[in-house]
Amino acid sequence: MQFSLNAQYNFNIKRTYSETSHQIFNANYNTTGKYIVTSGSDNNILIWNAETGIIFKTLVGLKKRPNAVVFDEENNVLVSGGEDNEITIWDPLTSNISATLTGHRAAVKSLSLNPDGRVLTSGSADRTIRIWDINNNTLIYELKGHKKEVNAVIFSPDGSLLASAGADKMIIIWNVASGTMLRSGQVHSGWIRDVEFSPDGNLIASCGDDDLIILSKTSDLSIVNTLKGHSDWVQTIDFSPDGKYLLSGSHDRRIMLWDVASGKMLSQSEKQGQIILSVDFNPVKADFISASLLSENLENWAVSGIDDSFPISLAEKKLAGQPPDTTVKVNAQKEQDEIQENVEIPVARPSVPENSVIEILSPANQQGIINHDKNSIFLIGRVNDPEGASAIMINKNWISLSEAGIFEFKMNLVKGVNPVNLVTVNKMGRMTEMNMVIICSADDASVQAPGVADIYRSKYHALLIGVNDYQSNGITDLDNPIEDAESLYNVLLTQYTFDQDNIYLLKNPTLSEIIIKLDELSRKLTSDDNLLIFFAGHGYWDEQGNVGYWFPADASRGSTVNWFRNSTLRDFIGSIQTKHTLVIADACFSGAIFKTRAAFAETPQGIEKLYELPSRRAMTSGILEEVPDESVFIRYLIKRLEDNEEDFLPSELLFSSFKTAVMNNSANVPQFGVIQNVGDEGGDFVFIKR
Repeated sequence: MQFSLNAQYNFNIKRTYSETSHQIFNANYNTTGKYIVTSGSDNNILIWNAETGIIFKTLVGLKKRPNAVVFDEENNVLVSGGEDNEITIWDPLTSNISATLTGHRAAVKSLSLNPDGRVLTSGSADRTIRIWDINNNTLIYELKGHKKEVNAVIFSPDGSLLASAGADKMIIIWNVASGTMLRSGQVHSGWIRDVEFSPDGNLIASCGDDDLIILSKTSDLSIVNTLKGHSDWVQTIDFSPDGKYLLSGSHDRRIMLWDVASGKMLSQSEKQGQIILSVDFNPVKADFISASLLSENLENWAVSGIDDSFPISLAEKKLAGQPPDTTVKVNAQKEQDEIQENVEIPVARPSVPENSVIEILSPANQQGIINHDKNSIFLIGRVNDPEGASAIMINKNWISLSEAGIFEFKMNLVKGVNPVNLVTVNKMGRMTEMNMVIICSADDASVQAPGVADIYRSKYHALLIGVNDYQSNGITDLDNPIEDAESLYNVLLTQYTFDQDNIYLLKNPTLSEIIIKLDELSRKLTSDDNLLIFFAGHGYWDEQGNVGYWFPADASRGSTVNWFRNSTLRDFIGSIQTKHTLVIADACFSGAIFKTRAAFAETPQGIEKLYELPSRRAMTSGILEEVPDESVFIRYLIKRLEDNEEDFLPSELLFSSFKTAVMNNSANVPQFGVIQNVGDEGGDFVFIKR
């Protein structure tokens, strides 16, 4: 099974593990090397004992094949993603599905967990990368930069960087904390199939359809070495734990072992039965596994000739209480370090008490100092208080905590030093305080305290209603309203200042459920809050009575008892004392929300002035006419919100940006205007980017 180019180096199959009906598509060790996890053609995931080859657990329940699986035993995290366009979170103890992450519009092709198991990234054939918070299963960022499908994503060893690669031949390096692109480059002439960081984070290895493996510097993606030897495209690569060696598997059916320093091929296998889909080094000793196309066999190889006294693994460091290495220094970080040297830190030095209950998860900080090259920052943290805490105050702003103790806070920065004071009080009255500084190097950062303070003090709430299924046989069910509501939910949560706790998604609600939620909002919201109301489903216009309706799930064609009157909505809008309320309606006869339209005038120049005046406005998909189930209106609304790059987007400008596109691609004429007699004073609802 082995042909040696250098007698010093050999690898031979030590043992073959197999399982009927499970053709393996992906195989890798968990972080400790104790288990192997595989995904297969039977749509199942298998967890194997790495030493014995005995199947430890079988995870079932997927309808389509998983393409990638990651398993962090220490943090009890097991995640898969695949042809169903979804990411599935599993409970490794019970083998049950605990959560599903949706949003990708095509197959998930690659997954990676950051070193502490708290953050997940996914790469998809829909050309996007998503970064997820595993603790509360929410989306942190959607990254767009690739022009074709993303085949591989991987976190750097310290978790601060993310590398992605795909069919557009590009490698992109991302800043995980800010979700921004640091650099990109084309180092291959064909599709890139896999990408890996070296254990010290200084190199990136990539392979692809040009039959090459290329080693590039993380700092600038300049090519260090090109490894030539395969005669067909290279599908999979992996560094040894000490970073001295590299494994590769190819469509030429061979596995090769390379010396990273010299770029020389040290050894290669005989031709295997099929294309090599996966190779993975054991993280603690000189073994590796491989899987081949259309094969139910998992091959366990022993390697001789290499130094198997690998450095202590990241998992072992965490178990021993040692911090992970953070030796990666990219150009952007060096620039920030230089700025830090020239900035005078205030007398009040950062104070980060040991074992503090307040923990900053993102971005990374060193002894309470964060270097940042943007004019705003998005802090994500956690309060770990065994006596219970429900809120944290950041720079005198109270921020609510999720059930898992997670908090999020966006902060505008001034150039230079920005103090951050964090205070939490638990249910026993004990206070914990932590002080940090953020050193901002952005050229466009203000030299004084940021303006538009009133906007940032306000909270944004959203009530999203989607009705697909009607209880009455007399009303036709729909396919898309709930999906449309979920799409709007995702873009509001990930790209705008809507906190998860303030977005209320009602799926197939009854009339009473809608009224109860609106009544709750009327008692909860104040003049410092903003409210977005969205409805997608059936509607009706009664010409004789001059009344418009939305149909809840319990509406009946023969009776208006459970129909939701537009006039009732107008009454609720009048009673909910928000600063701004915006209604977006994608329903039949939605134009009946208002009978007079606001003429489009030039939007006021100052966002502060525009925000200062209260508003009650609506945008709808048509004028007293039926709208189709598959909504062009919603498609362009979501697209404009996703593509928007402005920090402040008034609803009037949002509407004008997609009105013509809707008219050109559907029979409907969307409408925008003031809801009369409910307190509009000429202002506008302003969407604020995170």
